[in-house]
Amino acid sequence: MDTVKRYHPISYLKMHTAEVARQLAEETDALIITQNGVPAFVCVSMEEYYQTRETNALLRLLALGEREVRQGNVQSLESVRAELDKSLFGDE
Repeated sequence: MDTVKRYHPISYLKMHTAEVARQLAEETDALIITQNGVPAFVCVSMEEYYQTRETNALLRLLALGEREVRQGNVQSLESVRAELDKSLFGDE
């Protein structure tokens, strides 16, 4: 993950909103906005935002799967195939 290198006060964002939007669309670096010298929020491009959300969703799914395995909520491949065959083709 890239280290955020750009810090600007909120007044900069107010005066340069269009420029910030253009930079974020062209670059992958995030922009930290400060208020009274303290980081207040982060600006990222929409592409970066959606990629981050997708990554977080996948990580949550992986964690859920690992928890299911630890709890023993697993089935063998053969039993899953048998259940699928039964549901698709009935008792042939």
